[in-house]
Amino acid sequence: MTDNKGIFTLSLDTELAWGMFDKDNVGDYENAYRNTPDVVDHLCNMFDEYDISATWAIVSHLLMDCDKAHTDRTSPNFEWIDDWFAELPCVNGFDDVLWFAPWLIDRLQACETAQEIGLHGSTHMQLGADGCSRQHAEEEIDVAVKTLREHGLEPKSFVFPRNDVGHVDVLREHGIKVYRGRDAYWYERASVPNIIKPPCRFVDEAVRGTPPVTEPIEHNGILEIPGSQTFRPSHDGWQYTPGECSVERAKKGLERAARTGKTFHLWFHPFNLGHSPEKDCHRLERILMIVDELVREDLIKCVPMGEYSE
Repeated sequence: MTDNKGIFTLSLDTELAWGMFDKDNVGDYENAYRNTPDVVDHLCNMFDEYDISATWAIVSHLLMDCDKAHTDRTSPNFEWIDDWFAELPCVNGFDDVLWFAPWLIDRLQACETAQEIGLHGSTHMQLGADGCSRQHAEEEIDVAVKTLREHGLEPKSFVFPRNDVGHVDVLREHGIKVYRGRDAYWYERASVPNIIKPPCRFVDEAVRGTPPVTEPIEHNGILEIPGSQTFRPSHDGWQYTPGECSVERAKKGLERAARTGKTFHLWFHPFNLGHSPEKDCHRLERILMIVDELVREDLIKCVPMGEYSE
């Protein structure tokens, strides 16, 4: 990262039902989960067309057949769920499509443009929440890293479930070099009540606010790459903001990165595009077209998270 070009980084929280099972609302997203394989395929095709190397942060349990009761692990003491491992999607007999994706690694490695495969935990455990001890974090990260190694992968990057940062030292001890930090907005990084954050996010989206651009932050041997913008889906209330908001905001963020030589870090969950796949993939493609134009003008470059450590 020694030249003065701006940087575009794209990270994808790849989780299927693992992202919602502890909130007891998997059914609200079932159609989107079922559409996710097609969404992933479409994303891979777009990334090949526009030469985008993204970071796919995956919940490693997507690669594991749930044939045991996780008796070797201890459940965190979260206030919103009685027994973490007793409530896992696979334990409760959910449809395989919602929690098992053995095809995922092969599809990502088949992309013509190299894709980075990082981690989003083993079971999407919220590492920064009260009730997640260091032991819980060590078990979660140890299993996740070992699972990827069994597939011939050495993960460098990590995305914290729900962006709840905690036990960063455990990541470093397991060979992780880079993690995505909270988005670089005052209300995301300051100690403000969670109830304030959703309306602030909605206002930023509705008024087409320019996203922040950032630089890596070093923390005792591990790098934090803060987020800049979430690509909002046409669901969960975001359909009430104009559809052009995310595209216009990304354009502003990319142009700011080009001017300053800093990083514009876009991120989203692939399953969220499964509610309105054609509409949302088209909106995302418009952003990738802007990236492509700036790359051709030699103003920015596309860098996956793991490359920051190099």
